[in-house]
Amino acid sequence: MKVFVEEQRFDQWWFRVLMLLVSTIVFGTIAAAYPSLKTDPAAFWTVLTAAGFSFTIITILIFFVKLQTKIDELGIHYAFWPLNMKPKLISWSEITSCKIKKYYPLKDYGGWGYRTGFLRRKGGAINVKGNIGIQIVFKTGKRLLIGTQNSTNARKALDTYNYKLENS
Repeated sequence: MKVFVEEQRFDQWWFRVLMLLVSTIVFGTIAAAYPSLKTDPAAFWTVLTAAGFSFTIITILIFFVKLQTKIDELGIHYAFWPLNMKPKLISWSEITSCKIKKYYPLKDYGGWGYRTGFLRRKGGAINVKGNIGIQIVFKTGKRLLIGTQNSTNARKALDTYNYKLENS
């Protein structure tokens, strides 16, 4: 029995630079507004608290977002925390085909993250980095791509359970 397990996070260097840039802009704007707000301490502290709280929550959510993938004899399990706290199971009986595929995140799905596929003929995608994924085609015709950083082991696991697709 072959089991593939993977966990990915938004930990790219450019993402950290982007977050630093955003924080500089947010707190730079507050610093620039300080002269006009210093006459009203309540307004200043309200703005500072709201900006700081919002920025902290967004930063925590982004850095704690993770994509978990598992392929086993039951099917393909995935969870995209915090949207899916409990892993979702795609059973082999729901799948027509499943393969490892190279894709273009921006062009094909509009970027990284939880992409629902709204108005996209390529279907949805759940990815956090890279351009390799597990392309799943459902018997309903819908598609879902789950990003992977370990395509070799994912392919081996899919090859192990390929017979389940043929027999369902």
